[in-house]
Amino acid sequence: MQNIHNYSLKFTANIQLVFFYILFGAVAGLFFSGCGYVIEGNNPVLPKEAKTLAILPIQNQTYKAGLETDLAEQLKLLLRSNSSVKLTSSGQADLSLSINLLKLETSVSGLSKDLISTGVKAKILASAVLNDRRTGEKVWQENTLEVKLTESGELETETDSSLSLSGSIRELIKRLAKDLYKRTFTAF
Repeated sequence: MQNIHNYSLKFTANIQLVFFYILFGAVAGLFFSGCGYVIEGNNPVLPKEAKTLAILPIQNQTYKAGLETDLAEQLKLLLRSNSSVKLTSSGQADLSLSINLLKLETSVSGLSKDLISTGVKAKILASAVLNDRRTGEKVWQENTLEVKLTESGELETETDSSLSLSGSIRELIKRLAKDLYKRTFTAF
């Protein structure tokens, strides 16, 4: 009987130890994530063992002014969240990303505010090149990068369509930025 009691105490002590390790790991994970610490393995690294990247001024050949500014901001937000990348000026960077916005197409469809739901469709075409400044080689090039957006929803008034269109264009630019971000780390 004494033997069973000793095994029971050891088993209980082991469970308490395992619980302590799990709790300690969870608290440490919350602490490190709360203070901005990021495990480097979760961040993709730049190709060709590069450490720095420059986003060259984005060329905008569309009819919509300001797209290039929004895209540059979205890309910089994504890249700054990656601790393995340092954004620098074009003269100091290992890699440089040049982007050209070629075409923006938008359309608003639907009838009226009460009869039918409306949809906003948008499409943007762009080209992009990632160059290795150290060797002068192209890491990757996309001549026709296309991102589409289709949204449906009820509009309350006729004037809301222009607001919805602006929101759609912003969403389209966010998606383009995410696509360019992903391609920067995986398309080589």
